Amino acid sequence: MVQRIFRDGLLSGKSAFQPELAAWTDGTASDLRARFVDRPDESSDTFLVKLRRQLADAPDETIVLAAELLFVNMAPLVPEQIGLPKKLQILREVLSWADHHLDVDQDMTPALKGFLHGGQGFLNYRWAQFQILVLLVERLAGTERPERQALLEDPWRFRALCFEIQDSVGHKKGRAQIHVLLFTLFPGDFQPIASAHHKHEILKAFADELPAPTGNDDKDLLTLSGALEAQTGQTVDFYDEPWVGRWRKGAVQHEQRGWLVRGHNVDGHDFIPAWLGQGYCSVSWREAPEIPAGATEDEVRQAVAEAMPEATAPMRAAAAYQLHVFLTVIQPGDLVVTVTADEVHVGTVQGPPTYDPSESLDNARRRPVRWATAERPLVRADLPEKVQARLPLPPTVYDISSVAAELAERAGLEAVIAEVLVDVDVTRPLEFPAVTQELADELLMPLEWLRETAEQLQDQLQLVLHGPPGTGKTHVARALARHLAGRDRVELIQFHPSYTYEDFFEGFRPVRGDSGSVAFDVLPGPFRLLAERARKDPANPYVLIIDEINRANLAKVFGELYFLLEYREEPVTTQYSPHEPFHLPANLFLIGTMNTADRSIALVDAAMRRRFAFRRLSPEKPPVRGLLARWLHARGLPDTAALLLDELNSRLGDADRAIGPSYLMKPAAVRPGGLDLIWRTQILPLLEDQLHGTGVDVEAEYGLDSLRAAVAPPHPPAALPSQAVASPDRPLDSPSPTGES
Repeated sequence: MVQRIFRDGLLSGKSAFQPELAAWTDGTASDLRARFVDRPDESSDTFLVKLRRQLADAPDETIVLAAELLFVNMAPLVPEQIGLPKKLQILREVLSWADHHLDVDQDMTPALKGFLHGGQGFLNYRWAQFQILVLLVERLAGTERPERQALLEDPWRFRALCFEIQDSVGHKKGRAQIHVLLFTLFPGDFQPIASAHHKHEILKAFADELPAPTGNDDKDLLTLSGALEAQTGQTVDFYDEPWVGRWRKGAVQHEQRGWLVRGHNVDGHDFIPAWLGQGYCSVSWREAPEIPAGATEDEVRQAVAEAMPEATAPMRAAAAYQLHVFLTVIQPGDLVVTVTADEVHVGTVQGPPTYDPSESLDNARRRPVRWATAERPLVRADLPEKVQARLPLPPTVYDISSVAAELAERAGLEAVIAEVLVDVDVTRPLEFPAVTQELADELLMPLEWLRETAEQLQDQLQLVLHGPPGTGKTHVARALARHLAGRDRVELIQFHPSYTYEDFFEGFRPVRGDSGSVAFDVLPGPFRLLAERARKDPANPYVLIIDEINRANLAKVFGELYFLLEYREEPVTTQYSPHEPFHLPANLFLIGTMNTADRSIALVDAAMRRRFAFRRLSPEKPPVRGLLARWLHARGLPDTAALLLDELNSRLGDADRAIGPSYLMKPAAVRPGGLDLIWRTQILPLLEDQLHGTGVDVEAEYGLDSLRAAVAPPHPPAALPSQAVASPDRPLDSPSPTGES
């Protein structure tokens, strides 16, 4: 189907979605290029939000071409990367911007199921891949038809054109699109591999099977796969055994990470010139003796304790952690970065650590590094803000894997960066799935209100739903979170007055020791555990729901984490892990619920107000107003309960004490006697508690008998005299023939 859309579109000029539209023409492609490539949207909004602005007022042909190029972009990806519903949702969203109703033909849907894993970079850099596709189509549509057809039939000429386009954009963020497109259009000539790095590693591992390499990785892979098929008699899949084990073993795999090592202004020294000139990086801790490479964390901790007996426990812990990272955790192939006030240097670790005190104890512990920027350092001020935020931190050694891919590309080191470093890239905004009418129907709430709530959560990252009891705060929070993040990426906890920082984030807890003894160890709480999951899966949103968020002492529970709610990418030193700076991943969202009858929102401190967006759920206002009536109507039930609840809240006259519809949105409320039971056992006791000491007779004022009398329909009028009975030609309110009334 991708071949049909792409090849047929370029040869006929016609849209596959809407054949009467000339979408694949030179003029349409040029219009799309002018809107998307020439006027890039540099905001932090998501790809689709920016694309919608860029296509504002565009003709239908341009919008359809954009949608079909997104089809080409997404169709090959397996469901683990983008599921079929998500692909259709994106395509229909783009097509909805056209003036006329357009949709994806049902015959095309099977092609969206996918067959290839594009790597996380494929999701991170959709804008770059789209840019490549737009420029490629414009170039092809602008050539004469015979030449265009020749390019579309010759895999190697087409490949050369693709990489010429890539070179013209000045970056390689869209290269995965080229690899995927080549296989999709020419499956007999190219491998189903999206990563240039993987292609390079495969050829390196099988070098003995390829006696005469050409330097063209794709041609060499074609030759290699043919040779292996001839040897084994089976089709070669380089991601399956027995082949994957050979090249994966020698390749940099998921352990590859990025590290910042401070070399500027270290106790008054600037070691960076020596590092660049001699090809290494170093750390000090001159008090500690030589510690062998590969030492365990316990061995390093013991050596530090003996060398620094006067230091505080946090200082020793920090020293031991960073020394262990430098000596053992950092591996050859990892990215290493160091910074001055104005410059950034990037290189790769080349070997194990050494100890050479001949020059000075201050730089005796060394790792060999090949610096890629010794002659041309990166300018710190030119880096994206999220990258800069990870650089000026106090520890001597710390993990910067989240920005390593961006730094590697700018330093010209893309070829040595494994997919895992692209996986943790945080320089792109995360996209929520669109809020659908199906979700609105499920919740019986306005679609626009739900969309605004999702947008607020995406923009602010933290959101509180507040209102009186029974307004569905927790229900809405759970349903919305599961829609946006998926059921498996949502966690719910409930705050209460005794909830602590140790319960929430991390703290000492008893654990079973040797011989049945009890010891205490630092164990993570739900917030830290979910943050770690989110950090390892940056392409997907994670949501922590904090029910009854205002019932705990928030300043004590959050502690230094309050800072992270506002400055996500600036790590802080935490109470129980001072050796390991913690930062809050940008794909972790918080939704709190707050009962305003329990504690007024006016009592929430300014720090929380600044860090959270607030959305009110109140019975007298949308989206809760009329919710019970909608629920009853959907089930074909009378609206009596809704009328009684409205009368009750009208009498209460206090939005924070109002009773929400959730109390009555249950089967028990419509059973005989069920409404009376709920009123006696749930609603009246709640009101008695809230109105205690006010002198109000709750039963007399808010009991069902009083409310039913108020909402009961008026009595029918008395019977009229017989001579006033209406007839078909004489209405009841018309005067008598004689003029008497």
